[in-house]
Amino acid sequence: MLRATKDLLGEVGYQRLTFEGIARRAGVSKATIYRWWPNKAALVIEALSGEVPLPPIHETGDLEADLRTAVRLTIELVSAMPTCLILPALLADVIEDPTGTGAFAELIEPRRTSVVKLLERARLEGRLPPDTDTSLMVDVYSGTVVYLAAVNRIPPGEAVVGQLVSLLLHGHLPVPKGPAPAEREESPGA
Repeated sequence: MLRATKDLLGEVGYQRLTFEGIARRAGVSKATIYRWWPNKAALVIEALSGEVPLPPIHETGDLEADLRTAVRLTIELVSAMPTCLILPALLADVIEDPTGTGAFAELIEPRRTSVVKLLERARLEGRLPPDTDTSLMVDVYSGTVVYLAAVNRIPPGEAVVGQLVSLLLHGHLPVPKGPAPAEREESPGA
């Protein structure tokens, strides 16, 4: 059933994926699937759990370099096929039916925890202010990466990585490459 789910995800996408189609492909009844998974989101999360690339973050001691690596790895994870294509609909289903929230958290928790620990060590060593909310730091860049991948359907580039890390570690506000927003609005044909 998990293999059939992964195969059909690649063929029809998340929104058109049905328990009927999975049952037909796997050669089982729909009731069998419902016995194991309460909804499509839970089944897809389990099917993808072995497919999600979670390479370890090798800490170098250079907080900026390590955080850049963490952001890049999150981009790779979110941009991996079929994750990028299904993530918005999957998250919508998880939000609508909170029974899938725990499974989704389990899917991403190992990576999230490793980065929080990296940032916590930096905070305890004085490389971050003592009152830094390291968990929220991870949420800030992860949320941005998920949003950009979902909306743009392409992974954020190195410029975004640099701007996120600079924002999180130094408080530098992101600046656009090219003309400033006001100049773009005034330019002909904008």
